[in-house]
Amino acid sequence: MGDDVRPAELGAACDAIRDLPAPTRDVVFGSILTAVTVRGPVADEVEALLRSALAMDARAPQEHVGGEGPHPVLLLAGSGKKGFRTPNISTPAALVAAAVGARVIKVGSAATSSALGSRDLVRALGLREARTADEVRADMAARRFAFVAVEPEIPALDSVYGGRFHAPNPFSFGLAPLASPVRGDVTVFGLAHPRVDVAAEVLRRFGMGEVEVVSTRLPSGHYLDEIGLAGDLHACAVRGGAAGPVEVRALGTEVAVGAVEAAPAAPCGPAEAADRTAELLAGGGLEGHRALVAVNSAFLLVRAGLADTLVEGRELAEDALRSGSVLKSEAFAATGGV
Repeated sequence: MGDDVRPAELGAACDAIRDLPAPTRDVVFGSILTAVTVRGPVADEVEALLRSALAMDARAPQEHVGGEGPHPVLLLAGSGKKGFRTPNISTPAALVAAAVGARVIKVGSAATSSALGSRDLVRALGLREARTADEVRADMAARRFAFVAVEPEIPALDSVYGGRFHAPNPFSFGLAPLASPVRGDVTVFGLAHPRVDVAAEVLRRFGMGEVEVVSTRLPSGHYLDEIGLAGDLHACAVRGGAAGPVEVRALGTEVAVGAVEAAPAAPCGPAEAADRTAELLAGGGLEGHRALVAVNSAFLLVRAGLADTLVEGRELAEDALRSGSVLKSEAFAATGGV
């Protein structure tokens, strides 16, 4: 009792779990992940658990997509696991950024903490899931946006992990971008936990040399895996393979939110959530939803080099949203998008 468990031992324990019968497997697995989280996530332990978990599936090495053109390809993913229901923000933000000119690969899954997961939304909008690097490249060439679902890439891990955890755990610190079959030039990762430095370091250790990890602490004390409209933004970046310090700044002045300070109420269910997002992308929608999507799209536009500040990026994003043209191009229409 009280003895430290070495990272290698945690990895070995994770290796052994797959052979246990349910529900014993679920209890042991949950106990390990919860213990590491409650004690405080450490990069060595998170890395060991992630390497063991990803080894459950026979996976080819990630292929790089990007490198061409003046602007980097962004790979966008989030931890989820906020612990409360929210509208989907990251996927419409990626679509808006792509409409403005950014190149974005969105990695996502079905809903756990959100009212509608990224994968659910993409299906509702009639957009396809890319399963290979060639499909990602084709989608990027056609519309500057591609979507990759997490679950098909890690079926063995998903069978023991998927849908069982609704709060941050060690896998929250990088599983989504690491499960993707491709990497971009820059990884943008949202984390619903204050230790953005741990996520940045873990992704760096997996060979990601350009990373942006962001988290919002709301005035209520909850953490979002995206940029909110109020509270404090926690950020940690990896540049040239080196992780930098954690930066914390107030969001009110950072994003010039103005009168819109509160996020929209969570939708009642998946159908309402999908309808809200479709309305938003068509030029309507709720003001608070538009503001959240625009702020997160602005961050992508800044990192892509298409805006100098979040304020400028937000103006570009809001113009695209109000125009109703985000999914109206021939490229999106060809895939059945609204």
